[in-house]
Order: sequence, then C-alpha cells, then structure tokens
Amino acid sequence: MTDGRERMIVALDFPSYEKAREFIEKLGDHVWFYKVGLELFLNSQGRIVAFLKEKKKRIFLDLKFHDIPNTTAQAAVFAAGQDVFMFNVHAGGGKKMMKAVAEEVKKINPRTLMMAVTILTSISEQEAAETFGSRWTIKELAVNLARLAREAGMDGVVCSPWEAKDVKAAIGNDFKTVCPGIRLRENSTDDQERIMTPYDAILNGCDYLVIGRPITKSPYPITSADAIAGEIEKALRKG
Repeated sequence: MTDGRERMIVALDFPSYEKAREFIEKLGDHVWFYKVGLELFLNSQGRIVAFLKEKKKRIFLDLKFHDIPNTTAQAAVFAAGQDVFMFNVHAGGGKKMMKAVAEEVKKINPRTLMMAVTILTSISEQEAAETFGSRWTIKELAVNLARLAREAGMDGVVCSPWEAKDVKAAIGNDFKTVCPGIRLRENSTDDQERIMTPYDAILNGCDYLVIGRPITKSPYPITSADAIAGEIEKALRKG
C-alpha cells in the first residue's frame, strides 16, 4: 500500500535558505516530499532546489507561472529542466497558455507533472464573485478551469479539497489533484478559507496534500508529520 509520505507535501514557507535547510535536515526521512514557493525560491536564489535534489527529495516547484503563452512556456521549460516532480501554472492564464506549456514540457521532460492552479484557497465565495464577476460558485469555477486544463494537456490541478471530488467526477480519476488548505482539527485556519483535515481530504478525492504550518510551526514537527502521514494511510485503507 502507498505510504502516506508519498502523498504528503510539506510547504517550505521559510524566509531563508538556511532556515529551510535546517528544517529539512531535522525532519530527515520523516518527510519525502517538499513544496518550494516563491518566497523561498527567490530568497535562496534557487539553491534550495539543488539541496532537495541532493537529499533525494521529491519537489513541487510552486511558482504559479502566469503570463502570455510563450513566456509561460519558457518558464515551464526551466522548471521541467530542474527535473522536479511537479510544477504549476495559473489556469486563469487560459487554455492557449496551458497548451503551450504542455507542448513544450513534454518535449524535454514528460516525467514532470504539470499542474494548473484553479482558485486559491484563500478566496471566499464573496471574493470570488467580486473578482470574477460571475454567478458561478467556486466549485463551478474550479471544475471549469480543470476541464480546460485537461483539454490543454495538463496532468492535474491545484484546488481546494472541497472541490477535489467534483473535479474527479467531471474530469476522471486519473486527473491529479493537489490540495492545500489542509489542517488538523486543533489547528487554526490562518489565512485559508476552504480547509479540510488530511483524512477527509483523501476521502474527498485529493491525491496530494500540501501541508505547511501544522508541521512547520509545530513544536514537535516530526511527531506532527508522522501523525499526518498516518492519517493519510488510514484514509487510503478506507478508500
């Protein structure tokens, strides 16, 4: 059976290379998969990617590329050239942009998973209505963006765990879902609006769970990581 650590992506939301490196060393074999976002990638000048590869860790390069098709495709080629496990673009850039990304990346590294960000988990229903000027719910918006991503050749989407089951139902079980907004019951919601526990998220169709503060801000991060991996395994056994 799949180990829960294969599905658990720990977000390295640290302001410096040194702090992130110290944390990775501390967690050791308890975490196999890490997310590198804009803050750390820029503050480390990209060095953190090389360090994670040296440590034989899986990498989710979370830079959310979003520009005209050619510019985004070239950025994606850079990401795929780093041989990361997955990277992402904003689905809001449109089908033409995502198609350009898929075509270029498949030429150089078809192993790298290409994910499209649907609606950020910090956005509420009211804010979505104000931003997109649409009467569609967040779930409807996310499913529509996922459909465009699939048609463009992307491998999956980044979405809230609340939308994952609907994405799977509309697009297919082979279309991957990466879900932030994961919290343990005792954790605060912080700046996330649409959250779910690891156990419930797996049962709701999430393939990979992005988990930051419940581990990185925990006084006992190894214990927290092991507990979350165990919760994921429990859900996988039930599912």
